[in-house]
Amino acid sequence: MKNIYKCVVCGKYVEDELHCGKEAILLMDSGKRLRLSKLLSFILRHSPQSIKVEMDNEGWVNIDDIVYGIRNFWGNREHYWWVTEEHIIALVVLDPKGRFELKNNMVRARYGHNISLNIKIKYEEDKHVKTLYHGTSSERLKYILKEGIKPTRRKYVHLTLDPNEACETARKHGGVVVILKVNAECLRKSGYKVFIGSHHIRLVKYVPPECVDNVSEC
Repeated sequence: MKNIYKCVVCGKYVEDELHCGKEAILLMDSGKRLRLSKLLSFILRHSPQSIKVEMDNEGWVNIDDIVYGIRNFWGNREHYWWVTEEHIIALVVLDPKGRFELKNNMVRARYGHNISLNIKIKYEEDKHVKTLYHGTSSERLKYILKEGIKPTRRKYVHLTLDPNEACETARKHGGVVVILKVNAECLRKSGYKVFIGSHHIRLVKYVPPECVDNVSEC
């Protein structure tokens, strides 16, 4: 991840040292950005109770409560004493995957929620996309080709419009990784709607094995 800066002229959060012809102020270096991104994802997708914050049934959490919770209740809080509301907002605005969303000093994860959370988000349906991708390990491939892709501990299976991103996500789990080409029309004909999680993430309850068109190594 890149550093995050704040423009001294227009006030925008940017990833460039210079903006509007002026040297921008460093708000968060790449290391802090990565750590905060991972922590925010964990809190909003899996465990708001870990920092003693309340989440509504659409996944929204007050930003001030998150900042207070991180600085006071997170186990490694000595590493996050610097976190402010501005850091959360800048992280969300510049998130490259569009994983988060802001509204009225509230923040939520757009997708990826643990099945244990009682979250109900209304997603827009994608009725047009034709091809989607899913990265996985070669070890899991034989099970997928037999049983399909299941959401396991999450509410949805995550698919992407970008095959490179599918490979990148799969590599986080180590080992040999493969990319599955998924036929979106097959999903719809099988009764599974395709929902828009972000600008390039699509969500579906299940991918039947017959909807996997092709498998290749990343």
